[in-house]
Amino acid sequence: MAKLRRSASRPVPAKKAKAAASASRSKAKPAVKKPAPKPAKPAAKKPAAPKPAGKAAKPAPARPATKAAAPKPKPKSPAPPPRRSTYADAVLLYERGLQALQAKRYREAADTLKRVIAEFPEEIELHERAQLYIRVCERQLTPPDATPKTPEEQVYAATLALNAGSADRAVNLLTAALQQQADNDSAEYMLGVALATRGDQQGALQHLARALELNPELRDALRKEPELEALRETEALQALLAAAASAPRREKRAQARVRR
Repeated sequence: MAKLRRSASRPVPAKKAKAAASASRSKAKPAVKKPAPKPAKPAAKKPAAPKPAGKAAKPAPARPATKAAAPKPKPKSPAPPPRRSTYADAVLLYERGLQALQAKRYREAADTLKRVIAEFPEEIELHERAQLYIRVCERQLTPPDATPKTPEEQVYAATLALNAGSADRAVNLLTAALQQQADNDSAEYMLGVALATRGDQQGALQHLARALELNPELRDALRKEPELEALRETEALQALLAAAASAPRREKRAQARVRR
C-alpha cells in the first residue's frame, strides 16, 4: 500500500503565516506618493479705513530733491533794427526845417517839416518832433489880436483908419471908445473929424462942440485940421471957436483922468 502524502492542509506555523501575509499585501498595494505641500495663502489685506465725509485736501506730492540750478546766462540785448534807406533823407529834410526855424523863416520851416511827415510816413520818430516845431511855426505865423480894447487904443486905431481913408472904421472905433469913456475929449474931436469927412456936418458940429467943452485947447487943432476946412467957413463952427476962445484956460482933462 502506497504511502500517503502529506496533505497540503498541513498547518503552517503562525509566525511564518503572518510574514507571508504581510509580504503578499506589500506586493499587492502599490506605494502611495505623499502629496506636495500646498503653497501658503497670501496674508489677507486689512480693510482700508473709511474716508471722512466731505472732500479732503489731497496731500501735495513730495517734490523730488533737485540739484541747485545753475545760474542762467544773461540775455543779450537785441541788436538795434537796421536803419531804413530813407532814414538819412528824412533826417536831412528835418534838419533843413530846423535851420529855417532858427532863421525865423517860419513859413519855409513849417512847409519843410510837413514834407517830413508826408514823404516819410515810416519815420515815426521824426514825426512827433516835426509836429512840435510845426505848431511853433504856426503860432509865429498867426498875427496877434490887433483889435483895440482900451479907449486910447481905439482913438489911435481910428486916427490910422482916417489917414488910410477908412472913415467908416474910424467912426465905429470912436463910438466904441465913447461908450467906455464918455468924457474922452480926443474921441469926441476925432469923431467930429470923421463925420465931417463923410459929409455929415451936423453930426460933426455936435461932437466938435462937445470936444471943445471938455477941452477948449482943442480949438488950435480945430483951426488947422485940413479935414475941417469946409466946415470952418460955417457960422456954427466959427461960433464954437469964439466960445472956446473966451472960455478960461484949463488943463487938459485927459491928463487928470484916471484910466478905468
